[in-house]
Amino acid sequence: MRILTTSLLLVSSLALSGCAGLSLFGEREKPIKVVTEARDRTPLALPGPEPLRSRPMRWVLITPANQQEIFERMQAGGEDLVLFALTADGYQQLALNIADLRNLLATQRAIIAKYREYYEPDVK
Repeated sequence: MRILTTSLLLVSSLALSGCAGLSLFGEREKPIKVVTEARDRTPLALPGPEPLRSRPMRWVLITPANQQEIFERMQAGGEDLVLFALTADGYQQLALNIADLRNLLATQRAIIAKYREYYEPDVK
């Protein structure tokens, strides 16, 4: 029993150390040296964003007085008799959403310009 315990201790200590303390396989590994080199920034090859071009839309205002005329004109033109409508408050929200999109585009353009200025400074 004593031999079993001793051999078990020897095997477990070798397993835990991973044979790191023994130099059975030649020299130990050399430490890694970290060398830092200054390099020029890689120029960005990003094309500039295209300006936002919205597609033309036709707005039709429908009132109780002209609704029949609008539907007759649409039917005569072969259009589907389906309309998407906004209330005055909904139209205001749509205008605010479009303004938010324009602000986001302006912000993104400014960020791209700053990146370009940082990565591609004018060399004089």
